[in-house]
Amino acid sequence: MDVGLRWKLATPLIGLSLLMVVPAVFGTVAWWSMEGTGYRVLSVVICLVLAAQLVLAVSIGVRPSRDVPWSRVGLIILGMLLACGLALLRREM
Repeated sequence: MDVGLRWKLATPLIGLSLLMVVPAVFGTVAWWSMEGTGYRVLSVVICLVLAAQLVLAVSIGVRPSRDVPWSRVGLIILGMLLACGLALLRREM
């Protein structure tokens, strides 16, 4: 896979990851003192899942591959779904 094509695939995934991780980290820091322990733990887990998702998105552009890295794209989508599910669980607390 060409370098330009890798970055064309990675750029929107990086943007989506940043759109999720920045508010999650900001919200975790801003409301840390106002919430309980369970809420805090879930917030930290969400931030870690989203940070891993961002690392995977960047790795698509950086790491050379012969074909489209469908496994990494799938893991990014799975990370988005997992973070949304954890956010729903956190909201119910």
